[in-house]
Amino acid sequence: MTTPLDAASLVVELLSWIGLCLGIPLLIAGYVRRLAFSGWTETMAVIVARHPVPDAPRGDADDTHVFRWLGDDGHLYELPADTEETAHLVEGDDVTVFVNPRRPEQARTDPAHREGHLLRLLGYIFAGVGAVSVVLSIVIAVVE
Repeated sequence: MTTPLDAASLVVELLSWIGLCLGIPLLIAGYVRRLAFSGWTETMAVIVARHPVPDAPRGDADDTHVFRWLGDDGHLYELPADTEETAHLVEGDDVTVFVNPRRPEQARTDPAHREGHLLRLLGYIFAGVGAVSVVLSIVIAVVE
């Protein structure tokens, strides 16, 4: 005969397997992604307006804002200022950017250490549920 404790044991064991089998790979992926972006260096950029070029193709003739920064190699780089962090800035404002040291033309305005945050958060949640379920399954085994 099946008791409620047997059913709870089955559910708890299922949760422990799901939680640990999903949580641990998510944690590993989140920390690997964070490690991949950990070497980006912080520098300052300035918001400027890109004025239309008279002979430019139609796609390049818009009057948009860009941010420019000077790389360690002495070259000036620019990217469109269309991120959430630069939406409220006007021409002449400074913005902190994080630059890839291996490819100085790649930059981002959000901190690179936040990369993989969602993967780590989900990993902690699933692994936590899995760990609590393992403890509960041990308690249920002792009670029986």
